[in-house]
Amino acid sequence: MNRLTLASRIRKHVVRLCLPLLGALALAACTTTSEDPVEQEIRAQANDPAEAANRYIFDVDMAVWDITVNPIAEVYNDAIPEPYRNGIRNLLENLQMPSTIINSALQGDWENTVDASVSFLINTTAGLGGIFDIPGNFDKEPRKEDFGQTLAVWGFDEGPYIVLPLIGPSTARDTVGLGVGILTDPLTYVLSPTLSYARSGTSLIQSSGDQQEGLADLRQTSIDFYAAVRSLYRQNRNARISNGESDPFGFDDDW
Repeated sequence: MNRLTLASRIRKHVVRLCLPLLGALALAACTTTSEDPVEQEIRAQANDPAEAANRYIFDVDMAVWDITVNPIAEVYNDAIPEPYRNGIRNLLENLQMPSTIINSALQGDWENTVDASVSFLINTTAGLGGIFDIPGNFDKEPRKEDFGQTLAVWGFDEGPYIVLPLIGPSTARDTVGLGVGILTDPLTYVLSPTLSYARSGTSLIQSSGDQQEGLADLRQTSIDFYAAVRSLYRQNRNARISNGESDPFGFDDDW
């Protein structure tokens, strides 16, 4: 057998082996480019370009919550009577009031700045650090404001949807707002590291306890739990930015 004949046979075998692979690649390309226009529109509206990664982080977050946070929150709800839980909630919300004061001023919302300042002063003194929400009993509760809302008022677009590890739903704008909010919160520099961790941990357990029932119902009734949480998060943030009401599931600060 001469070299030309051998080379010809080798080429034939290579072509035969490559044809199925080329066919598969072509089929995949056709499938990708022929995506349903409705699905393309849904993806565009969701503004979730990293959806695959976000879904993975979301699943990990939910697993961590199911294993650690939710059981602790159940014990917390069962062991501590509701009046005491309300007092803890009031205290935590009062500790967030300096951030509301700063961001209300940055947004030029002087009415809410004054309301938040008065509420913080009264609750910190007469309310024993905020355990008793005195202005709230007279329907004088100021709106919560954060730097993510401030950026929205300043005209910054929300950017793509993001799921943060162990934090949950966010957007590019809210992620920046979260970082700046921590740096501009006066209590970040007043509280010791131990008290800061205790504050964050207690807030996490409190919010988880408040949201447990709503999240459980949403998980059971929604076809796509991830998409449902994404939609509710955006609805709540838009409502807060426009000074509307929060969503019924309680996605106020944490999820």
